[in-house]
Amino acid sequence: MGLNVRGKIMRKTFYIIDDHEMLRVGTRAWIMTHSSWVCVGDSGTHEQAFSDFEIMDKEINLPAILICDLNFYGENTGFEFMQRIHELYPDVKIIVYSMFFAAGMVQTAMDCGANGYISKNASSEELLECMEKIYAGDDFIQEELQTKLIKYSKITDALTRREKKVMDLLLQRYSNDEIAAQLNIKKRAVENYISIIYEKTGVNDRAELVLKYGQ
Repeated sequence: MGLNVRGKIMRKTFYIIDDHEMLRVGTRAWIMTHSSWVCVGDSGTHEQAFSDFEIMDKEINLPAILICDLNFYGENTGFEFMQRIHELYPDVKIIVYSMFFAAGMVQTAMDCGANGYISKNASSEELLECMEKIYAGDDFIQEELQTKLIKYSKITDALTRREKKVMDLLLQRYSNDEIAAQLNIKKRAVENYISIIYEKTGVNDRAELVLKYGQ
């Protein structure tokens, strides 16, 4: 069993965040109907989730697992949200449950603190398997995504640490100005990094990069 930040045994509880209400409610209901997992909350925005987690933390009632989508209408992708949750509540395990299943997105999610990644085209049983394995202390990546991730890793092994960071931000749809601000470097340096990334990954432009590694 997992421990929360105050050393209490964490029950098989989960929290789900997804801006599609019907999918969120349906997933929550299916999990509780077909397993012993208990939902302690859900939300459709990052703001509401942060508020809920602050309250649950004070009540010593943090979930064992957070199930998180990546794409939110009117908000940034879920990467920054996951990273912040991981920093604030490191014992809460994070599962990405998303329509995005490109290797670049999977790798970025894992780098941001995710313990598991499963696409929404997976079966409901696979989602439960993912939850159980992560609760037991393992990581979990949907089997059909693992081959893509291995190929992606071989490509990104040719990138420097800074080039990988720039590529991660590109896949998160950051502009050149936003990347420069995030990394505290000049815009011209960002442009140089991007040119190198295009050459090493064999793409011609940002659209192709996102299509190949970030969809």
